[in-house]
Amino acid sequence: MNDQDMIQSDLIFLNLDAESRVDLYQQVAAKLLSRGWVKPSYEAALNKREDEFPTGVVSDYISIALPHANPENINKPFVCVVTTKAPIQMLQMGYNTEEKASTFFFLGITKSDDQLVLLQKFMALIQNQEFVTRFTKIADPQEMFNYLSKKFK
Repeated sequence: MNDQDMIQSDLIFLNLDAESRVDLYQQVAAKLLSRGWVKPSYEAALNKREDEFPTGVVSDYISIALPHANPENINKPFVCVVTTKAPIQMLQMGYNTEEKASTFFFLGITKSDDQLVLLQKFMALIQNQEFVTRFTKIADPQEMFNYLSKKFK
């Protein structure tokens, strides 16, 4: 499966109203479960992994998080794009320092090799000012899907 196929138009949720990371993960897990992308164990696995290995990433232009769970909780590979109305308190990957993020890319990884490739791709994108400026202005899920599909070719 190529990276572009992992971006799905029905997995883009913009402007979600979530009070905390746990609340956000519960909402997203329910959406992914109802669409058949993940197993019932996904939500607990997502929170456990985040507690052990924070997924927040900060660039000069944007603060994001890349939440993911171990492959046994995933039915098929995906990237779920989520933005929130208000920033959510997260911890930075590798530093465990606090950050606030309103952009989340939930990575449904079934092969560990894919994880590194996707992480590198996202790191490159969030360090690109042009990408971030455009991305943060998109409010329509279909427009977001079209934009990201081009970036993941």
